[in-house]
Amino acid sequence: MDIKKNDEIKLNIEAVTSEGSAVGHYDGIAVFVRGAVPGDIIIAHIIKTSKRYCIGIIKEIITRSPSRIESDCPVSDKCGGCSFRNMTYEEELKYKSGRVKDAVERIGHLSVPIKDVVGADSVDGYRNKCQYPVSICDGELFAGFYAYKSHRIIPSTGCKLQNAAFDGCIERFADWAEKADISSYDENTGRGLLRHIYLRRTSLGEIMACAVINSDTLPERELLISELTKIDGMRSVCYNVNKENSNVILGDKTEVIWGSETVTASAKNSI
Repeated sequence: MDIKKNDEIKLNIEAVTSEGSAVGHYDGIAVFVRGAVPGDIIIAHIIKTSKRYCIGIIKEIITRSPSRIESDCPVSDKCGGCSFRNMTYEEELKYKSGRVKDAVERIGHLSVPIKDVVGADSVDGYRNKCQYPVSICDGELFAGFYAYKSHRIIPSTGCKLQNAAFDGCIERFADWAEKADISSYDENTGRGLLRHIYLRRTSLGEIMACAVINSDTLPERELLISELTKIDGMRSVCYNVNKENSNVILGDKTEVIWGSETVTASAKNSI
């Protein structure tokens, strides 16, 4: 039986792919559905077909997987920043263990024992680096993550995975952008100044903030310094020049305009 676009099919979700999409099989054809959880039984609406696979979206959840939980993030179904906010941590660890086993045995053709995954003490606020794409509309700065497989920015204030200090940094960048009349980069025209906001926070609480810009010079740098140094732990403010028409985030030139060239972590933790 051929699957056609806009078909609605009953699907048993079997596993999760390396990109975080769930997968089930219908008449021998793999059907990928983002947002489903292994153990779900769903009605999938087909949005794309090919000879080897199909892509669907959830139309209805008939039976909820025991591993399905309610996401505590209001934009996790739209944002491409994470994939597992709607499944238990135990199921996530099971998936990650399976990925390692697959890489070692199927891809590496090795027969070695695979130890259990050691889970994290906390699943929140652990990311110590973030690269936010930005958009400025009518003087208001929006920063977040791209929607899954797109360049559409989903504002992500209060992201559960980022360090809480990053929200304050984004607010300071927003104040600078408004006061200095900063424009955001448009990848279609190659115009506009601010491309990304790059933040790093070490285990000692030291923060480095970087504006990635489409110019050799940073406007109103003293204003930006004044704003960012209001943040506790700020140790370095810099800008990076990237004038290339590409998806690469950082260019070759970085200039520190305030503070240190480096930030420091404790000996027991990396940055």
